[in-house]
Amino acid sequence: MKGFQRNVTITLILRKKEQYLEGTHTVQQALEELGLSPETHLVVRDGVLLNEHEPLKDGDVVKLVPVISGGAQ
Repeated sequence: MKGFQRNVTITLILRKKEQYLEGTHTVQQALEELGLSPETHLVVRDGVLLNEHEPLKDGDVVKLVPVISGGAQ
């Protein structure tokens, strides 16, 4: 169908909670839209770690993994 556009949907999972974004995003843009930072969260798609410039595609399901750090005393 000419002129028909389907929405791009990306699923992001953080602590077993699914969130959805529509449209095209890079990892960094998606994190920013959720109020998160690439410095505090790792993004994994199909077991592969993504960098902040990686584009997310329609149908992607990515896991957001909080970075936990501890300090030496």
